[in-house]
Formats: sequence, structure tokens, C-alpha cells
Amino acid sequence: MKYLITGLILLLFPGFNMCQAQETTGIKHQNIYQLIERILPGKSSRFLIEDIENEAGMEAFSLSTKNGEIWIKGTDDLALAKGFNYYLVNYCNIRVSWYKEEPINAPELLPLVDTAVTQECRFEKRFFLNYCTFGYTMLWWQWDDWERFIDWMALNGINMPLAITGQEAIWQEVWKDFGMSDEQIRAYFTGPAHLPWHRMGNLDGFLGPLPQDYISHQFELQKRILQRERSFGMTPVLPAFAGHIPKAIKEKYPEAKITSLGSYGVGEEYDAFFLDPMDSLFVTIQQKFLRVQTKYFGTDHYYGADPFNEMDPPSTTPEYLATVSKTIYSGMSSIDPEATWVQMGWTFYYMKLWKEEPARLKAMIEAVPENKMIILDYFAEEEEVWKNTHAWYGAPYIWCYLGNFGGNTEMAAPIKKVAKRLFETENDTTHGKLYGIGSTLEGFGVNRFMYEWLFEYAWNKDLANIDKWISSYSLTRTKHHDPIADKAYHNLFNLVYNDQVSGVAMGSLMHTRPILTGLKGYQRPSKYNYEELTNILTLMLTADQRSLKSSEYQQDLVLVTKQILDNLIIPVRKKLNEAYVNKDAAELEKQISIFTGIMDDQDRLLATQPDLLLGKWISDAREFGNDSVSKAYYEKNARVLISTWGNEGNEIIDYASRGLSGMISSYYKVRWGKFFDILRSGIKNDIALDMDSINTEMAAFEWGWTNQQRTFNSVPQGNPLEIVKEIHKKYNTLFEISNY
Repeated sequence: MKYLITGLILLLFPGFNMCQAQETTGIKHQNIYQLIERILPGKSSRFLIEDIENEAGMEAFSLSTKNGEIWIKGTDDLALAKGFNYYLVNYCNIRVSWYKEEPINAPELLPLVDTAVTQECRFEKRFFLNYCTFGYTMLWWQWDDWERFIDWMALNGINMPLAITGQEAIWQEVWKDFGMSDEQIRAYFTGPAHLPWHRMGNLDGFLGPLPQDYISHQFELQKRILQRERSFGMTPVLPAFAGHIPKAIKEKYPEAKITSLGSYGVGEEYDAFFLDPMDSLFVTIQQKFLRVQTKYFGTDHYYGADPFNEMDPPSTTPEYLATVSKTIYSGMSSIDPEATWVQMGWTFYYMKLWKEEPARLKAMIEAVPENKMIILDYFAEEEEVWKNTHAWYGAPYIWCYLGNFGGNTEMAAPIKKVAKRLFETENDTTHGKLYGIGSTLEGFGVNRFMYEWLFEYAWNKDLANIDKWISSYSLTRTKHHDPIADKAYHNLFNLVYNDQVSGVAMGSLMHTRPILTGLKGYQRPSKYNYEELTNILTLMLTADQRSLKSSEYQQDLVLVTKQILDNLIIPVRKKLNEAYVNKDAAELEKQISIFTGIMDDQDRLLATQPDLLLGKWISDAREFGNDSVSKAYYEKNARVLISTWGNEGNEIIDYASRGLSGMISSYYKVRWGKFFDILRSGIKNDIALDMDSINTEMAAFEWGWTNQQRTFNSVPQGNPLEIVKEIHKKYNTLFEISNY
């Protein structure tokens, strides 16, 4: 009755504050009503919320209509949020974006539920995020960004988010207790952009010292993040000490056993250091950190710690590695007897030393009490490590889809392959302690549907039938049944999202450091029939007017067109190379004109999308500064991460390359332009290419770009539908060479 009363209050008095209504009536699920109100302003009065129990002890929700209202029942708040999302997707054709900038286009009149629905969740844990996501995506987020994202997680039933924001304030207090000065501590931290890798023990000090204002801001932000996540019943995974330590601590503890772990090739002055777990100082630091963290952030008893992420341990004997594990967990449990260690499995997939001697991993796992270490099977779409490790030697694990490296913006999401693998794993009698599913994406990229499908699958095993799901997805993009659009989406998924592995750095050729043949670095175009993708765009443009006016459908038109231009640049470069080899200056100019024209059109196309703007990335960064010097500092951090990654000439160049309007025009195109000038000069003066010299020149330009300050558009520009049509018409005669 109390839920109905609240609905009547809001119906009769639409201006009445929702929080006041909840306080007045004592509603248990006030956060669910607030969620509904944020997503569907003014419409929360149409919903009735009620608790239910599930005899099997599983999370479950049901959805129906009662007395003309939408009735959501759930076993807990996340089940209720999932039920609400089911209603949004299946009755309102709405998929709420994880970005606050993307509008929610709700129907004026909410449809009623014609057939009652009940779903149960088959996976206890639903994990999300990656240390890197806090750099490649969340680096400059403010609370309103986080609020939308946490809503997105709740709607998708995620209950185990990684939560590592703001830990530098905790470490400040800890390291001061161990005799370090404020200046030493902030110099140990990297700049904001590289904090994820500092936290993983990969490098120290780069682009530091970390400003105190940033530390304090993130500390307060983390409190709000945790409060909201916990209000939905999520159990955030907080950090723990894994051995990464400031080199300067040697001044206070000269006998400490510290080993250098390198710095991702950024330079010896940025090397990270590891404290031997055999050193008595190790457990003391662990205990101090967890006490301070719990004081400020509380705990849900899950702690992330990864002692050797992409780094060689000081010793690789099983005995030593078992000691590392035992010591790390003992330190956790001495402060929190309910502690569970969450260990990312990336390094066990990535580094040969774990594969060449299985006893090493087995020793690390078995040194921890049973069920007290949960492994994230990190990149399962590429390799399911559980199959090669006797189901992680008996440890609980979470099957994870990675899907994105560095925030790359290529269309790459092997949904059919993942559906097959995940279904087979779930039904494999040897799968061991499969506790859940999750995603460990490095950045948000452009393939959001893949992650939403993954967490929908946790509640509905029928989603292994991708064809049926695609039709549902099409409805959320067009807002109505459009047979042509539906066919186009099926063709698109069958072509591009079939069985490709997401792969490290799926990047466009136009983003790579210039070279005439092959690829160097991290750009690796997807492989499929490129001409078929152009046919799909042609079909998409023949959809009906209602579909073409949908902002979600227009967004997909932009992404498909973007990918077509990325694909088209490949044969154009081949023709450009042929002209250079044949010393045909006229043909070279023709192909250069086509190449740079494609880049110009790409830049103009991407300017229509709020999440594909360099200007927004930079302006969000500069907001953290309070004067011209600090704003310039934050801008440099923002630029370095998505271009050079490290310092001038380092090996991680363009790892986080992405298609952003403004970045194409000011960085990628200028770099290619310098290369084209060299080609022209080579033909004119009969000079062979000196790639070593060219790469040195390019490195100087790239580092110089990170020091620039320039204003780019931070809000979308142009009509996406009209620009897509223009590009389609302009390049129609060139599409035939796309598989050249």
C-alpha cells in the first residue's frame, strides 16, 4: 500500500520532491525510485516496487501490470534495477547509455506490461572494469559522469565493480607514517593519466608530482562512488597492498629488500620497485593501508592485488611465489578476517613464465585458503585460461570478456564467438568453480552493446541465440519495427561482430605512425569483406524516415561510416605506395589527395558525436586546473595518454589511439602530411626512404604535440545523417576498391 500511496502523491503533485516523498512514506527502495526518476523524469509514480523471495536463493525479478501501473518485484535492489531495465529495453525500446551526454528518448505514455515476465540470475558474481579503464575512460570524470555510469551498472545487474579511485589520499597517510615527506610521496605518484599503471606497479613518477588538488578531489569523489554503489547492493572491489613501494623508503629502511620492476620502457628514472614479501615490512604496510582505507572508505571484503602485472617477479620458484601469495593474503586477513583476494588473470595469460611452468601458478593459488582468492579469467574471448589450468586449480573464477584495449574506437566485438564460448563453459561439467561472468575492458570504445548483452545473458540463457537478440537490439535503435533496418543489423552482426577476437589495439591505419607497407605498433585493422560493409551502409540509408530520425540509429550510421573510411584508407595507401615505387609524382599527388580527404571527412563525421571529440577530452582535463599553469599540466596529461603514452620515442606510441574529431586533424593528418612531404622530396631528388630518420622526426613531432595547447570543439557539430549521406555519395565510386 505504501508504494501506491507514494505513486498517488507524485501523480497528484508532480512537482513534489521525490526524496521528500520517500522520507515521508518510509519507502524501503527509495534508491530504486530515485533511479527511475533519473532515467524517466516525472514518471516514477507509474511504478510499484515490491520485495520477493526466491526459493532457490537466486537473485530474481518479475515484471507485470497491476491496477494500470508497472509492477516490479525483486529479491534485492539490483534485481529490481534489472527488472526496470528489462522494461526499458523490451517495452520502451530504450538502452540507457553509460555516458551522461547521450539523451534518453522515452515515450510520452509508458506502455503497460502485457505478459508477466520472471527472470533469475545464474551467476553469483558480475564483475566490471579494469585498472586501465580508470585512465582510458574515467580519468576526467566528475560526479555526474559517475552517477550515470553507476546507474548503467545497476540497470545491467553488475554487483562487483572495481573501485580504485582516490587511493592516493590513503597512501599519503600510510607513507607519512613510514617516514616519507609530502614532496617524496607526491613525486612517487605519477601524473593523473598514468595512475592506473602506477597502481599496478608498472611505473613511478612519470608526469608527476601529482597535484594535491587532484588527490583531494578523487578522495572525496570515491566516497560518493562507494556510497552510491553500495546503495544498490553492489560489493565494490577495493585495492590492497601487493608489494609496490616507493624507492625513497630506503632512506628510512635501508635494509628493506627492494627490487626494480622496470617502467614499461619509459625510462629508468621512472622504474617501479617491489618489496620482497619475506621482508617484515611487507605485512606492516599491508595492515596499515587496509586500516586507513577502511577508516575512510569502509569495506565489502573484496580486495584487488596483483603483485606481478606484466612484470617478472624477483624469483620464479614455486616456493617463492607461494610465499608471496601467503604473505599478501595473511596481511589482508589479519585486518579483515572476511577478506577475499581478487586477482586479475591477465598476467597468467600474457606472460610465458606462467605457462612454461604451471607449478608456479598452482603454488600461488594453493597458498591462499580455499575460496579466498577469486581469479578473473581476463581475456576469455581469446584464451580461456581455466581450460589450461584445471579450472584455476580449484580456485573460484569469473569468466571475463575484455573486448577493448586502450579505448580504441574500431568496430570489434565477437558477440557470436563469445556467446558460443560462454554457453559451452557454463554447461561444461569440468568448469570448476565458475562464480560469475564479467568484463575487463580497458576503455569504453564504440561497442557498448557487447557488454550489455553479456550481462543480459547472466539472466537469460536464451540470449545465446544471437539472431533473436539482434532484432531486439534493432528496435532499441530505430524505436519501431523497420524490416530494412532489422535486416541491416543482422547483416552487420554476421559480418563484423561474428567471430573476430577483439585483439590488442584494433586501430585504424590512419592512426598509425606513417609507413608505406604493413603495420607497425598497435594498429591492427579488422578482417572481413570490406565491400560488404559498404553495402550494409547503403541498406541502412534506405530505412524509413522514423528510423533515420532516431538519434540512436544515426549514431550507428556514423560508426559504420567511420569504419568504412577506416577500411578504405588501406587500399588507398597501397595505391599511394605503388605510385611512389613507380616514381609517378602525379599519381602520388592524386592518392595523397584522396588519403587526406578521407581523413578530413572522418574528422567532420566524428564531430557529430559527443563521445568522439578530442575537445571534450581536453576540456574535461583542463577543468581540474585552477590557473593557466595547472590547466596546461592537465591538458598535457590528457594528450600524452592517447598519443605517445610515454615520453618521446618510447615503444608504446599510439597504443591508446582512437578516432576523435580534432585528433585526426591536428595529430594523425599532420603526421601523415610530414611523411607525404618526404615522399615527394624522395621522388623529386631520387632519395631513398630512411625510416630511422623519419621515425626520429615523427617522435619529435608527437612529443611536441603533447605540449601544445589549443581549443577544439567540445560539443557536437553538424547533422550526422546529412554528413553520412554526403560521404556515402562522395566515396561510392571508390568503395569497389575497399578489398583491393
